[in-house]
Amino acid sequence: MSPFLMIAAAAAAASANPSTFEALTQAGKDAPLCTADGDLCVSGTRDGAFTVARKDKTVAQWTAAKSEDDDRFRPLPTLLRLKGGGLLVGVGVQRTQMYSGGNAEVIFQRIMLVRPGKPAVTVFEAPYSSEISIRACFDEKDAKQRLDACSDEYTLQSDLKVEPGEQSGLPNLSLSVLSNRFPRGVSRNADSLAMPALTQDDLIDETDAACTYRRTLAFDAAAGAYKPSAPLPACSEYTVP
Repeated sequence: MSPFLMIAAAAAAASANPSTFEALTQAGKDAPLCTADGDLCVSGTRDGAFTVARKDKTVAQWTAAKSEDDDRFRPLPTLLRLKGGGLLVGVGVQRTQMYSGGNAEVIFQRIMLVRPGKPAVTVFEAPYSSEISIRACFDEKDAKQRLDACSDEYTLQSDLKVEPGEQSGLPNLSLSVLSNRFPRGVSRNADSLAMPALTQDDLIDETDAACTYRRTLAFDAAAGAYKPSAPLPACSEYTVP
């Protein structure tokens, strides 16, 4: 087989059996997010008006539904090409909160299924990332008790991948979530200053085992959505700003 035919066959196989989410990048601040080959681009406003274009031709448009009044939206920098020209497109749903001496930003990942000639539909939603900082010192005594670590920090990071192996229909996905807190032992459900005085050993990022997990997602055609292999934990310390 000639090198050209080998390349064409490999491209056709990749298209028929999607294996990975593609990274999307921006050419500039207000530019859409596009695949490396420039074939597909995704743009969206903070109010949730999204467009997917293929070679500058619109292939899908939709307006994201708000679940809270202060939801803000943005495209996420990943996209998966499916058999038959369909796509899985990530939309970030951002919620923020300001505190006295702290702040919170939580982003949920909403996966949209885009198919030729059909409306875009939400097929899954899960935590994407969070950064939460809560003030923990109010005077010099508090600062001494806390060894000057005067903020409780809560972070969550997620990773979405295609499960390996030959699959029919929409591919199975793998969702991994890592949640950490700093200092060790803090909780948004308790008063940090009621804890014993911190030691140097406490000044570490502690993985929250209850909110660190992996789930396999399989598409349920009857429900029209991806279903996790087990329910996702609520983990409100990381998912509520």
